[in-house]
Amino acid sequence: MAVSKERFNELFDRLSVKDLELVSEIMERLSQSDANKKIPLDDEPTTQDDLNAINNAREAYLKGELLTLKDVEHELRN
Repeated sequence: MAVSKERFNELFDRLSVKDLELVSEIMERLSQSDANKKIPLDDEPTTQDDLNAINNAREAYLKGELLTLKDVEHELRN
């Protein structure tokens, strides 16, 4: 979806101070140069703790024990 700068500015002007902080952080990350976005390869071996965490997460997913986006937004904003 293409968004014009005018539309973006219109939406930006509607944000609360709290929302501006969150949007500002996101914009900062998105506007970084490609050189800064490169993430080094994780070459550490997978530990048993890692495998346990992965399995626990998979089980929680299958049981429907998930956080919603609204839960995450609420936690970030409060």
